[in-house]
Amino acid sequence: MKKKGYFLPILWAIIFLVSTHVHATGKRTEVKLPENISSELIHLLQTVEPGQRSTFTPQITSNILAFMERKKDTNTLYHAGSDGESPSAYHEFDVQRNLEYILKYTFNPDIPCSVMIPNSARLSYWKEVEGYGRKLPRLADYLSDLNTPIIIKGVEFIENTPDIFSGAYYSYHLYRTLILFKYQGRNVLISISKQTDVSNVGKKGYVLGSDDNWDYFYSGEPGTNISGLGWVRSYMYDSYGVTIYYELNNQAPRVRCGSFRWIRAGWSQINFVKNRHIYKGLMRFAESFKEIMEYPEMPDADELAKTFMRMELLPEEELKKKTEIYIKILKNRYGTFGSTSKNFPSKLSRNSDHWFNMSKEEMVAALGVEYIKYVMGKTHNKKIRELFHFVN
Repeated sequence: MKKKGYFLPILWAIIFLVSTHVHATGKRTEVKLPENISSELIHLLQTVEPGQRSTFTPQITSNILAFMERKKDTNTLYHAGSDGESPSAYHEFDVQRNLEYILKYTFNPDIPCSVMIPNSARLSYWKEVEGYGRKLPRLADYLSDLNTPIIIKGVEFIENTPDIFSGAYYSYHLYRTLILFKYQGRNVLISISKQTDVSNVGKKGYVLGSDDNWDYFYSGEPGTNISGLGWVRSYMYDSYGVTIYYELNNQAPRVRCGSFRWIRAGWSQINFVKNRHIYKGLMRFAESFKEIMEYPEMPDADELAKTFMRMELLPEEELKKKTEIYIKILKNRYGTFGSTSKNFPSKLSRNSDHWFNMSKEEMVAALGVEYIKYVMGKTHNKKIRELFHFVN
C-alpha cells in the first residue's frame, strides 16, 4: 500500500513534465530575475485585480524595459522566483513590425484574437470591457496621441489548444488590463492577466499532425488521451502573466515581445508544473505569433476584419454546412484519422455529432484559423474555396 501511495504523485510529475502546453528539451540554467524587476512586476500585477486603481507611470517599468533591451544568454531560463505554489518563466522574441501593425491585427475588436495565436488559443474574447461594454476599443487609434497612458480593464474568456503530449485543454476567465504608453519616445503595450478562478476540468483534445499545422480536435470529454489515463481530471488552478510589446526602434520596425508567466496546474490540488514547462509553452505561443505577424502578404487589417465580421454574421445553418466541408477537408488532410493517425481514435472520426454540436463561436474560430492558413498558403485543398466564397 505504501508503494501505491507514491505511485500517483510520481506518475503525475511525469505527465506534467511533458504537458501543460510544454515539452522540455535541452537543459537551461535557471536564473532568478533581479529584485528590482520582480518588484515592478508585482506592481503591474496589482493593477489587474478588480477595483484596483493603482497609479501608473512609464517610469515604473524602467527596469523591466532595460532588461528586455539587454542581450541575454540563450541557454538561460529567467524566472521570477517561486512562493512554493506558482512556478514562472520569461521568454522574449522579436517581430519585424512596428507596434501599430501589431495592434491593428492583434488587438482589433473585429479580428478574433485566437486566429493570431492558433496553436495557443482555441477561443479568446472579451466578456466585459470597463467603459466600453463588451467590445475592446481600437488601440491603434490611440498611438497618435499618447500624452498620457491609456488603461483598459476587463474580463476575458480563454479556451486553449490541446497539449501536445496529454491532449488536455482548459477553459477559464481572466482579469485583463492593457496599458498603452510611450517610454523615451517609443510605443509600449503591456498586457496583464490573472485567472479569476480555477479552470474547468481538463478535456481530451488531439493535435492533428504537426503542431504547426494548427489543426486540433476538441472532444468535450473530461480527461486526457493518454492510454490508460483517460480518467484523469486535471485543472489549471491559477495563472497570471505580464506580456510587453516594446517598440525598439522608431525607424526600422522591430517590436520585442517579452512574456512573464506564472502557472499552477495539476490534480488533487497538487501542482506539477515546473519553470521549464512554462518556458516551452511561451515558445509555442511565440512561434505562431511571429509567423503570422511577419507574413509579407497578409491582407490589410481592415479587409481581414471585414472577412471575420461576414463570417460571424453567417446564419447558423450556413456555418454548419461549412463545418461539414471543414470536416471533409480534415479527413482528406489526415486520411481517415484513426486508420493513419495514432493521435485520432477512429471512434471519434465516425461520430460527427460533436462537430455539428459546436457553438457558433467555436465554428467561427475553426473557420477563422482555416482562413488564416488559406491566405498564408499553408493549405492548398481546392475544397477550401467552398468555405470562403463569401469573402469577395
